[in-house]
Formats: sequence, C-alpha cells, structure tokens
Amino acid sequence: MRFLLIFSFFFISFINNNANATNYENIPAFREVIWGITHPFIVLKVKRLTKRSMIVTDSLGKDKILFDKSGGNLDAFKHSYWMASLSQNIKEKKARKIGIIHEKVNYRQYKRALRKGKCVQDSTASLMDLKNNDVGILIGLENKKIQESELIKLVIFAVESGKLFIVSKDEKGNYLDCNGEIIINTECRWNKGRCLMKSGGR
Repeated sequence: MRFLLIFSFFFISFINNNANATNYENIPAFREVIWGITHPFIVLKVKRLTKRSMIVTDSLGKDKILFDKSGGNLDAFKHSYWMASLSQNIKEKKARKIGIIHEKVNYRQYKRALRKGKCVQDSTASLMDLKNNDVGILIGLENKKIQESELIKLVIFAVESGKLFIVSKDEKGNYLDCNGEIIINTECRWNKGRCLMKSGGR
C-alpha cells in the first residue's frame, strides 16, 4: 500500500505541475489519486515526460519561436507536444485519459477559484486543450520512433500550418467572441463566450 501511495503522490505532483498552478490549485483531486494508484508503473515515466514537455515549451517561448502561453500558439504547442510525447511512450488510451483528467481538474480549480473571487480557466480554454490533445496524440502515434527534436518540429509545423487551436484575440490581446467582437464582460463564468480559431494566426 505504501508503494502505491508513493506513486500516486508522483502523479499528483505531475498533474499540478502541468497546470499553471497557484496555491489554491495544489490540492490533490480524487481522480488524480485514483489514477496514480491504479497506474503505479507508468507514473514516473509520465512525470518525466510531462516535466520535459514543460521545459521544451518554455524554451520555445524564451527563444521567441512561438508566442502566447495563455490561449495562444505556445499554449497550443504545450498541450499537443505533451500528448505527442506521452502517446509515443504509453498506450493511447492512457495518454488520452491523462489529458481528460487534467481538464476535469481545471474545472475543479475554476470552482475553487470562483469562491475566492478569482477567474481561472473557462470552457473555451478546456475545449482548446482537448482538441490540441487529440492532434498531439495522433502525431505521437504516427511517429512512434522519431527523436525528440523531430517530434518538436512536427508539432511546431502543426501550430504554424493551422492544425491546432487557439483562443481568438485581437492585436491588443483582447478576447473575441465568434462574431469578432471584443468580449467586454469580464464576469467569472465558465462559459465566457470566447471563440476558438485555427493556430498560426498570430
């Protein structure tokens, strides 16, 4: 039992590190604990791959290869590359489940933050992540044997060629609805009316 709890702790750490965690987001969720307990032998691999995907994403941002880690091209890369690297190394079903758990945790974090008067996450950001996860999984499955550098290039190409999804913004960074109108209402809601668009546009 101690062995299983140790490994579940590693998974909890992974899922919280992968989110843009703040203090109120660092409380483990039931789903995280259960996943960690039921998948003890791949938790360390998942944690290692997740940490590496964050390092790669940060590097691309610092090198100004991709921009905007909040709903933009860099954010799209982060999720797609994460899933691509996971699906290269673990079963597709497990990789997909990890992505789904992550989004469910995001909704839990939204509800907790809302009680504190903070706005984090929304339905559009969650949908964006899930769509980009799907593309990343496909890239990973179709390119099981390629090196990390080649996988990075493939996901960057997916971003630049409009195969991923980002949240629609204007040149000033204002969020837009699907009619191209600036969203004025900043009320903390799960459905804020933000719109997705193809990646590579900014």
